[in-house]
Amino acid sequence: MLVGRELESELENCGVCHKKIKQETAIHHEGFNLRLLCHECYSKNSVKDIELIANMFVAFGGYFGMLRDPEFPVNEMIKCLLKEIEASKEYMSVESLKLKLFHLTLLHGFTPEEFNMLDNDLLKPRYLI
Repeated sequence: MLVGRELESELENCGVCHKKIKQETAIHHEGFNLRLLCHECYSKNSVKDIELIANMFVAFGGYFGMLRDPEFPVNEMIKCLLKEIEASKEYMSVESLKLKLFHLTLLHGFTPEEFNMLDNDLLKPRYLI
């Protein structure tokens, strides 16, 4: 019987959301920059999206849902961030803005698919002006 530290040593973090998972129940995939994936992250995202998420976190740090806060919806957070950027009068290319916002939404637990819907509804009108 495993107890204490021995039991903890059998648990690994999901490479996307960092949820504790047992190694034998994890999904192993050679193509990712991740060691293991939980079933939830694997089933919620396409293989292409998982690779994109992994690359974003390798480049910019963090993990999926790290900043999740149900009291502060991501829509409001993005509106605040856009207002800050507009107020600073700092030039930021559309690509840089989208990349920054995409990373931020991943940190708040939004999938790439949800970001695309958010991008169409909330953001595109801003950078088309």
